[in-house]
Amino acid sequence: MTKSKGIGRGGARKGAGRKSKKAVHIKVWKWESAPEELKALSHHGGDEDWVALVPSVWANQYISWLESGSGFGCCDVSEHVHPDYPNYQVRIGAHA
Repeated sequence: MTKSKGIGRGGARKGAGRKSKKAVHIKVWKWESAPEELKALSHHGGDEDWVALVPSVWANQYISWLESGSGFGCCDVSEHVHPDYPNYQVRIGAHA
């Protein structure tokens, strides 16, 4: 098992200034910079633009800017369970 960039032990950076150790931010990578284990979840076939790591606090929430059809979301956004952190969601945006 490998850890994705951006997730540390407890889910947050040390000294992040939060009382909770749970990650609450959404991490977004350009497709080219995303961790390989997250890119491997895609079924888009080469039209991917970005990968977002959504922590458990946001995983089942409506996030308008990550939805298909939004300016950021592009044409198609797929949702996946993180391979190492089942409470996290991975969303992959593609332009076709």
